[in-house]
This record gives sequence, C-alpha cells and structure tokens, in this order.
Amino acid sequence: MKEPQRKFEKLDPLDRELQGVTRFEVGCAVGSLTFVLIGMILGWVQFPIAFVFLLFITVLLFRLVSSRRGFDLEMRLMLGRYRDEIQRSREDWELVKRETEETIAAFSFMKDGVLVLSSDLHIALINPAARVLLSLDPDQKLVGRPLAEVVRLPKMRLGVQRAFEEGKPQDFLLEVQNELVVRPVDVRIDRIVNDSSGSLVIGLRDVTEAQLVEAMRREFIANISHELKTPLAAIKGYAETVEDAMTDDPDAAFHFMGQIRTQCFRLEKLVADMMQLARAQSGKKNFKFCAVPVGQCIQDALDTNQPIAEQKGIEIRFPRLRQRQDVIAFADYDAIVTIVNNLISNAVRYTDSGGTVEIDVSLVDRFVQLSVRDNGVGIPPSEQERIFERFYRVQKSRETVDGGTGIGLALVKNLAVTMAGEVRVSSNSGEGAVFEVLLPRFDEAVAEQDAGSL
Repeated sequence: MKEPQRKFEKLDPLDRELQGVTRFEVGCAVGSLTFVLIGMILGWVQFPIAFVFLLFITVLLFRLVSSRRGFDLEMRLMLGRYRDEIQRSREDWELVKRETEETIAAFSFMKDGVLVLSSDLHIALINPAARVLLSLDPDQKLVGRPLAEVVRLPKMRLGVQRAFEEGKPQDFLLEVQNELVVRPVDVRIDRIVNDSSGSLVIGLRDVTEAQLVEAMRREFIANISHELKTPLAAIKGYAETVEDAMTDDPDAAFHFMGQIRTQCFRLEKLVADMMQLARAQSGKKNFKFCAVPVGQCIQDALDTNQPIAEQKGIEIRFPRLRQRQDVIAFADYDAIVTIVNNLISNAVRYTDSGGTVEIDVSLVDRFVQLSVRDNGVGIPPSEQERIFERFYRVQKSRETVDGGTGIGLALVKNLAVTMAGEVRVSSNSGEGAVFEVLLPRFDEAVAEQDAGSL
C-alpha cells in the first residue's frame, strides 16, 4: 500500500495532471496553437493550413482529456482499494479486540488460579482466582512486581526456581493460610511453549473438596469393612460353637444355628441396601417413572413394618388413609415404597415401647409431601446434617443391636433427590423426629416431557 503512494508523490504537478502524454506533445500543441493564432491574426497562414494545425491540436487535446479521465479512473480504483484495505483492517482489529475481551473475561471468571511470570520472574498476568487461592489483596496492583515479593512461601519460590533453571514441570501441594483456615492448593508450574526467554505459567487449584471426598471414601471403606466384619466374626464364632456342641448339647447347637441365620439375614440386608443405594446414585436411567398412588405405597410399607411395631408395643397410625387415596406422585413405585419403609422402620427402631408413629400425606403446591412423625429419642440439631451419610449413627452404642445397616436414611435422600424431590428433618433430643419427603406431583404434560428426555 505504501509503494504506489511513494511513486505518486514523486511526480511533479504537470506529470500528475497529464500522465500518459509526453512533454514533447504538450509543447507541440501549445506552440502550434500559438503559431496558428498569430498567423491568422497577421494573415500569414491560409485557412487549409490553419485547419490542419487545428485538427492536430484537437487530436492532442482529445488525448489530453482521455488521459485525464483514465488517470482519474485509476485514482478512483486505487482509492477504492485503499478503502477496502482500511475496512478489512478495521474488521480484523474489531475481531481481535472482541476475542481479546472474551479471553480476558473467561480468564477473570476461571475457578482455577493462573499466574504468568516474565523471564525475570515478575508477575505479567494474574487472575482473581489466583489472588484468592494465594490469600492476596484483591485490589492491590501486582502486575510488574517480583513474585518473591508478593508470595512469601518458600515452597512456591523453590518450585519456581526449579522450573526456571531445569525447564521441567513442577507439581506440588501448597498449604496457604487464609485467616483461620488452611487451604490446600495444588500447584503446577510449566514453561510457556515456544518461549525461549524463560516465561512461566503457574496453575493453582483448590483441592479442599477433593481431599474431603477422599476422606469420605476412606471413611466409607472403613465403615463397610466394620459392618461386614461384625456379622462375619459372629457367624464364624457361632459355627465353631455349633461344631463343638453338635453332639454334647443339641439344644445349644440349634440356638447358635438361629444366631447364624440372623447374622446371614443381616448381611443379606446390608448387601441389598448397598445395591439399592448404588441404584439410587446411578441416576434416572434405572427408574421407571409413572403415576404412583402414594397411599398404596404407604400401605405396602405398613404391611412390612406392622408386625415389628406390634412386637415392640408401638402403634403406627395413618388416620387419613382413605382420604388420601387420590394423591398421585410422578415417581418410581418401588423407590417410594423403599423410602416409606425405611422411614417407618427407622421411627420404630428409635421409639420406645408404648410410643406412636404417625404417617401423613398431603399436597403442597406442585409436590406430594409425605411425613413420618414419631415420639422417640429424637435427633440433636448438631447431628441433623450428618444423619443422611452412609453408616452414620447418632448413638454409636446402638450399632448392632437395633438391626439397622446405617444406610437407610442415605438411601432415602438419594432416592428422593433422583426423583427430583428432597428430604427434610425436624427434631430435638428426647422430643421425637419428623421426616418430610417432597416428591413431584403427577402432571400429564410434565410426565410426557420428562419421559421424552429419558
């Protein structure tokens, strides 16, 4: 674009006006016109000769006009090309600007922290997440300052130094003190690709949640090992006792065989609950959603738990069974039966003899609300957040004698959440407990939409 402009600027004013016509032709035209005019005035030139000269001058003038028009056309084309180039440059600039703004916005809202260091280990770029993870002032200007001056953590300095000198990625765990909390941060330091100057990029990730999940996994393995070990040890001991008492004391042998059967039943129930929990956590694909009469589900659970409650001297009430036969939920039938069964058995287990367990179901907005109320031992408020964890029990001393597996409430919560519902608990120590489960109310239009998405 600059070369044509330089050539154009080198032309003198006459060349610009008469480009395409030689100076000799211009001189001949001017001289001929002057000679003819003087000759005609003084009578030196006859008309035929004057006509020839005028014709010659007309041709030259025509060439001049044509040359000027061609030159104007060429200039307009050149200016048009310049305008197109300028427009394309402007569009490219706008595209780069927009992409840069989008990149900066994404960089600012990243959950992970990112720092970019220059070759002299000064901060070239830092996002808000990195400030939070490193416990830095969010309003302080950090770009251009040395990293060692901003982050006073020896492990970070050592990692940056090794990455700079050795050119190899560095991975390590950093513990950052944030007021009264110590935050574990996973750090990754890499050299920027195709950068020979030694610039580094540092990635930061908060692994608090990951460590919590790992702790829960270890706790779960320990709990399931304990839950399996107890009945297996009992079965082994009873089997050895039966073997010794088979000939000497047949009655004792029969008694211990009954104990073995009880422990096997407990193992079977534990495995069944674990399989149900795995099914609940696998998502909706293993559920069959349809219109479910909640009253029928409650009746099935009552048939299962009534004999146990009567044996313990506990009354189970469902006063509005007939009035609630028309309450329909959009859910899985077996899942609702499992929820009600676990809530009733849990209420019976933690209610003393002579107590009551009351069941009710009602409609609340777009939900079916199922509630199970008891007047048992209750749950302290401090424990209510954890009772839905697997194998967690409020009273550790009642681990084995109450016949529970410790999975019931975890199963209730996971089933309810999978069916787009929720579970609530209200209780105080010694005042009983109320568990409420909300499940979607059946709506034909919603049911068709949900069925199409499965």
